[in-house]
Amino acid sequence: MLSISKVQPDFFPKADNLFQSHLWGSFKELLGQKALYFRVVFNDDDGNEVAYPLLVLLRKIKDQFVYAYVQRAPNESVIPCNKTGFLEELSLALKEQLPPSILFIRYDLQWINQEPSARTEMLEIMMNYGTKFHNFKKAPSNHLPASTSILNLRQIPQHMLKNMRQQTRNSVRRAYKEGVEFSIFDAQSPEIFKRLRETYDIYKETAERKHFYYEDYSYFESLFRLNKEFMDKKAPVNFENGLVPLDAQVPPPKFYLFTAQKDGITLSGLILAICGSNAYYMYAASSMDMRHCMPNYGLQWEVMRFARSQGCTKYDLMGIPPSKDSDSPMASLYIFKTGFGGNTTHFAGTWDFPFNQEEYESFRIGESLILK
Repeated sequence: MLSISKVQPDFFPKADNLFQSHLWGSFKELLGQKALYFRVVFNDDDGNEVAYPLLVLLRKIKDQFVYAYVQRAPNESVIPCNKTGFLEELSLALKEQLPPSILFIRYDLQWINQEPSARTEMLEIMMNYGTKFHNFKKAPSNHLPASTSILNLRQIPQHMLKNMRQQTRNSVRRAYKEGVEFSIFDAQSPEIFKRLRETYDIYKETAERKHFYYEDYSYFESLFRLNKEFMDKKAPVNFENGLVPLDAQVPPPKFYLFTAQKDGITLSGLILAICGSNAYYMYAASSMDMRHCMPNYGLQWEVMRFARSQGCTKYDLMGIPPSKDSDSPMASLYIFKTGFGGNTTHFAGTWDFPFNQEEYESFRIGESLILK
């Protein structure tokens, strides 16, 4: 039996998942989406009752429809073994809590994919196995990257260096030999918006050079301003006798801007998110100046050590090509990110559960045409 009830954002439980946090929901509302917060209650395989928080974003389609978007949830380690059956039941229960104009629910699933090279038809057969209505459809594209490299930060720094590809390790050392300097800023740093603007200029130049989509500067400024609001209202920690209670919640997510510079010139930048025990490589910028100094490699090493010092056990590099293909235009990205010694991980990706089949197919065709 599964039940769902809405909760107020301030009472939404904090967790290690950035994309299922109150801060992330608030940020998406600044961008024009609607954030809904739910408490999902169900029984696990042992019959124990489990309460699970779920953030759902509503996005408009045309004028008369909306779709619900669920990022990196539900967690496959928490839900019953029949994951797809549970997801179907969850979808049907969510429908009753969503506007009548809901067209479909879209999930970005952080479930391990054992068959990353399988065709869409086979993936849909496997996804619908164990469901009643066989209604799950693979989305035309993955919103969040389905393949990534995740670094284990439980290792001591010497082991992290040892696990790197030799060329990567040499490039990290080269950055320090060349005298590259590194800085860290958070939302409360006096210089944050000055440094953010400098980094954004490089980010925009990088995206235009590589023909990537890029956000406006206001997107990043809003992110750090909102983060400051959350940091300013955070209640001080005052645990009795210095003991942390078992039910203590993780702190709100926090964003950091890392920069690499030499001779007063900013060479590269990186926005890191930390949420509980997880660190996320969110956005990056890289100048063509002094590339021989390998600032990007030194920057990643600074990030890895910093995230580890903040109690993170995992560092998600947030996206690599699904395979090592030297002919791919993303081959250099694959080499760069996998060189740091993380575990290559393939997720199930983005899936839809439609309610209005005819309108959904129309939307799906249009979405596919845009992606071509």
